[in-house]
Amino acid sequence: MKKRVSFHTLGCRLNQYETESLIRNFKQNGYTVINETEKADVCVVNTCTVTEQSDSKNRQLIRRLHRQNPEAIIAVTGCYAQMNPDTLAGIEGVKIVLGNQDKMKITEYLKNLKLNDYPLIVRPKISRKTFATPVFSKDEKFKIKNFSEDRQEFKAKELKRLKYGQETRLEVGIKNTRAMLKVQDGCDFMCTFCIIPFARGRSRIRELENLKDEAKMLISEGVREIVITGVNIGTYETEKENIIGVVDFLNNLSGLERIRISSIEPTTFPKVFFEYMSDPQHKLVPFFHLPLQSGSDSVLQKMRRRYTSAQYADEVWEAYEEVPDICIGTDVMVGFPEESSEEFECTKNLLEKLPFAYFHVFPFSRRKGTTAYTIKNQVLPSVKQKRGDILRILSAQKRHKFHDQFLGKIRKVLWESPDSKGNISGYTDNYIRVILTEKGCYDFQNKILTTRLLAHQGQNVVGVNVVN
Repeated sequence: MKKRVSFHTLGCRLNQYETESLIRNFKQNGYTVINETEKADVCVVNTCTVTEQSDSKNRQLIRRLHRQNPEAIIAVTGCYAQMNPDTLAGIEGVKIVLGNQDKMKITEYLKNLKLNDYPLIVRPKISRKTFATPVFSKDEKFKIKNFSEDRQEFKAKELKRLKYGQETRLEVGIKNTRAMLKVQDGCDFMCTFCIIPFARGRSRIRELENLKDEAKMLISEGVREIVITGVNIGTYETEKENIIGVVDFLNNLSGLERIRISSIEPTTFPKVFFEYMSDPQHKLVPFFHLPLQSGSDSVLQKMRRRYTSAQYADEVWEAYEEVPDICIGTDVMVGFPEESSEEFECTKNLLEKLPFAYFHVFPFSRRKGTTAYTIKNQVLPSVKQKRGDILRILSAQKRHKFHDQFLGKIRKVLWESPDSKGNISGYTDNYIRVILTEKGCYDFQNKILTTRLLAHQGQNVVGVNVVN
């Protein structure tokens, strides 16, 4: 009988991408992937550690999994495993703790696990070498490459034919509508508040041919949109190629309809991408997520960000003026140590003035090991909460205003799978989530259809497909 494994992911899109890779890996090693709520033999937890709240959620989830699956092996990986392995190993039920360096080798460690021993902790130093990710396909005879950090390549194996109906596809966790493509990991920017350079290591890039193999595989499985992701993707550069070349390669792939850049740091965005987004024939969609963090120059300096508020504003306005109908989003932090009321007002005023469609708001969270952790004058939690609430209300107003300009107009929507109630939703190229007025339209799944946007529905829009 096949062993049953469930996956539980917290945190960023990069974690979500890596969980998808793990799912494929476990499938190829003979495991049956089950729903998060079902009884499992192995529970894999992919953790986040960007805030104290993230750490708490990790621990709560693991304890709950042990209560629900007292006999299950709990394998914990991800950023919290990298930063606090001993804490995780002390939680009942945890048998393996793997840092980010060995995240993709969980099945190897499970094969040799001795359950009577103490929890296994594996946390080697994160390499700065170019990396490759194992590419597992559900197609017959697609080459599987088992990569190590020194880029050693083992002989390709042939896969047994797998019959993938709808049930199996859901079990594997692969959604054929869109998929993320990791091109880079780690960061060298060393912002004073950020734990990522410690949790994921310094910046390193993925082998070009390796990411090309995965992109082709995803398209062969029916993916219509690829989302380029990483920690600091604008820094992607090899001797032969950079991030522009990655987009150019994807743009020339037959069968792919859309390319989206998940998030990119200010000053690293190639201006030629504005030309691509403006070209109706190009697959790069009009979407621009540019983290701000603060609108105060004094706070930006303390954060060790690499731009001023004026430079940031110029980049946003250039995007807005160059690309028709563009959706511009950002990340903003409130309550950075010593942030005054005046400095917060600078952030609020900048967010009001710039043509954002939305922003994600985060309260500052002290992370041991970062420079900001040692700053004595911390902002009170109640003040951070109040400032965050103000900006979240502003964000909702911005999103409503952005949607307003498209009501009554026609956009193309990539429709996703219907939910359990038969409701179907999808996204326009410029990242408006549209809910279809009809229900149970299963034949719309994974199709890009012309849709008229009719009215607001909370933070989304209701639409109806237009008969061509």
